[in-house]
Amino acid sequence: MTEVRVIQPPGAWPKLNLRELFLYRELIWVFVKRGIFTRYRQMALGITWSFLEPLGLLLLMTIVFGYLIRVPTEGYPFAVFVATALIPWMYFSKSTNAAANSLHEQLGIISKIYFPRIIIPVSAVVREFFDSLVLFVILVLLNLGFGYWPSWRAVMMPLLLLYLTLPALGLGLAVSSISVKYRDFRPLLTIALQAGFYATPVFYPAELVPASIQPFYQLNPMYWGVEFSRWIMIHKPLTVTPSLFLSLALSVAIIVFGYYAFARYERDVVDAQ
Repeated sequence: MTEVRVIQPPGAWPKLNLRELFLYRELIWVFVKRGIFTRYRQMALGITWSFLEPLGLLLLMTIVFGYLIRVPTEGYPFAVFVATALIPWMYFSKSTNAAANSLHEQLGIISKIYFPRIIIPVSAVVREFFDSLVLFVILVLLNLGFGYWPSWRAVMMPLLLLYLTLPALGLGLAVSSISVKYRDFRPLLTIALQAGFYATPVFYPAELVPASIQPFYQLNPMYWGVEFSRWIMIHKPLTVTPSLFLSLALSVAIIVFGYYAFARYERDVVDAQ
């Protein structure tokens, strides 16, 4: 007997249909594998770029900020200090951009068949999650070269990446749907991520920020992503403040807003081609 599926438009406050997502779970892996294959298929060096990009950026930052400007790193080798922050930042930045561009890249498929549209940005973030595991291997090897052996805390790194998925997916959902109709949002996201990079203690210690603005500075979810990464990988002392819980609440608010914006504008995706 043929199953009849009734497709209804979302209401004023759309609900997340987890059952429907579960039914289409295999499609997520199809998009993930397709995205990974497409990304490296036309590159001469293939997956090697996953290593070269972060290593090249790390080398550049080490030369500029470590040897020329001599940014203090609280006694840690500059390359290790930066790498432990650069890996989670790159995952967040790449995931946000991948989710934000996902609908525009898949307009051809969206206009032909029905499936939950949210699968597209979700699969884009999942793809970046697997890529970040490669970066994590680079980080471990780099730390070993400087004498920092992984401890039991290393098993918490995937959990940290999952935490960073909340704001990344939330921002990506909002921008991906809204920018299909209003193209200005993608360039604005690029500017916002560049500003966020400097507002996050990636290449400098957070202690350089004046104490008077630390409570506001620590509301940045990536602040805790970077600090927890250093606590995990190089055992840098971590002080938990009430701003952590406010930052968690902000991350949840971002993904709720992102889903609401996505559900609001996804119906206009095909018409805006």
